[in-house]
Amino acid sequence: MAEDVLYIGIDLGTFRSVMVSSDSHEEEELTVIGTPKDPIARNFLKRDVLFGEEALKNRLALNLFRPLELGVIKDTQEDREFIAHFITHLIGLSDPEEYDRVVAVIGAPAEASYVDKTAIFDAAAGSVNAAMIISEPFAVAYALDMIEHTLVIDIGAGTADLCRVYGTIPGPDDQMHTGHAGDFIDRGLIKEIQSKYNGAQITKDMARRWKEQYSFVGTHTPESPIMVDFSIDGKAMNLDITDCVQAACEAIVEPIVENIKALIAGSNPEYHDEFRRNMVLAGGGSGIKGLGAMIERRLSDMGDVNVHVVDDPVRLGAMGGLRLAMEVPEEMWSSLTLATR
Repeated sequence: MAEDVLYIGIDLGTFRSVMVSSDSHEEEELTVIGTPKDPIARNFLKRDVLFGEEALKNRLALNLFRPLELGVIKDTQEDREFIAHFITHLIGLSDPEEYDRVVAVIGAPAEASYVDKTAIFDAAAGSVNAAMIISEPFAVAYALDMIEHTLVIDIGAGTADLCRVYGTIPGPDDQMHTGHAGDFIDRGLIKEIQSKYNGAQITKDMARRWKEQYSFVGTHTPESPIMVDFSIDGKAMNLDITDCVQAACEAIVEPIVENIKALIAGSNPEYHDEFRRNMVLAGGGSGIKGLGAMIERRLSDMGDVNVHVVDDPVRLGAMGGLRLAMEVPEEMWSSLTLATR
């Protein structure tokens, strides 16, 4: 009798993670973990660990952690436990106990170190029978069926990951990353507003919401000014932050462009044209209006360049992982993973 197998794809993001399964489960969860601050909070919440939106909702009673905030896992026992809790939680949302065998492909930041991959694999090992750890940009390319000489730019919250893809699992030399990504924009937006309006009182969550709603670069200026509410020395104000949003968003462009140039220049010269013509802009940052066009303009001195902006940046990495889990024979995984259970 054939085993009943559940296939899972996970995009383990620095801000948001996504899990999809062959049984049509689709779950999004903010990559946030909360633990009670004291016994009173633990008694009130009736749990030792909270995740995602629920953790944020109760954040005043919790110690909050973003285990992948900078695209890496700190090599401490505490941080390993946090990521283990989170991965176990994600896999548990797929109802794995109903299946004889569970296999998962997990997308991790492009330059995750061996220690990071080990921690991720160890965290998954308690919930699945076999796991593969791949880079998030490769998962995006696999989902799009664009693994033949493609350069993926995956802009997340903590990092922008770039990767050359050419029909096989990419190696360390094929990948680069920069911290100029979503969190960098949030910090920059706060700085720009406070520089323009002395005494402006803004939180990172406020800046993130404005970025997600209004972000743009270049000539993609909104039809009307971006007016938002915030306090200046405690006084309620409604002020224009259009130029602040533009400056904060454009600050990530040059570092990304320089990494793209380095990856192309470091590839086989016979395939430079293909890499230039097959670029994919993915991740949450791909939603910045005009970003793909600006990257094309900044790379115009290299020849004809085409940047394809993905339609579904949230689910794409997880869908690539799921597709890979279902298409790659498990007997091949020993050469691609750290181990199997």
